[in-house]
Amino acid sequence: MLLAAGSLALAGPASADVSGSTSTDDVVLYGHCQQHPISYDVAVSPGTALWTVEIEVFDPDGMVSEGTVVSSTTSSPTSGTVYKTFCGSEPAGTWTVRASGFYELLPAVRIPVVLPETTFRVRPVATRTALAGKPLGHGRYRLTTRVSEETETGFGRSNGVGVRLERLVDGTWTKVRGTTSTTVHGVARAVLRGRPGTKVRAVVPPRNNYAGSTSPTLSL
Repeated sequence: MLLAAGSLALAGPASADVSGSTSTDDVVLYGHCQQHPISYDVAVSPGTALWTVEIEVFDPDGMVSEGTVVSSTTSSPTSGTVYKTFCGSEPAGTWTVRASGFYELLPAVRIPVVLPETTFRVRPVATRTALAGKPLGHGRYRLTTRVSEETETGFGRSNGVGVRLERLVDGTWTKVRGTTSTTVHGVARAVLRGRPGTKVRAVVPPRNNYAGSTSPTLSL
């Protein structure tokens, strides 16, 4: 009779369980801090005495940020949103959300729980580059580079983005000395000497939170 009673006592709470999932969107590394939302949904079945889940975010190198704990002991909702701050200097690549914890069927009897991983992509802002030239005479040309950068609402004029000019020499693109500059209100200018028909282009190299881009080829 004692064995039967014990079996019945365990049979009830054994059906209790904790499961769930996390979800989030990709991130663009804008030049300002942003609070990126990560949604969670924890399914807690009846009979669960206590549950706790810690949500952590890992970068492509496996470095983890400070986790966020949701728990029945703090009256956390079983579904909600936590936030990860991105300020533009984080590494691009595939990031991973991991959530794990435990639940109790009986006091002090902890059963581990691991939610499925969620991955999302972090990428730099896209740039677009255009180049225009104006002859000044005597083999000199004023070249104007315009660079726009991705924003939350589309593309806008860039500031402080590095630009260099390249010239096509014997089938190889070569940097033109003295023409590296940075954009101001989306524009960078340089004066270049060259022969008519010389092919040039403007290049924005990838740097910090900016993706690289190259203008169409311009013939002087």
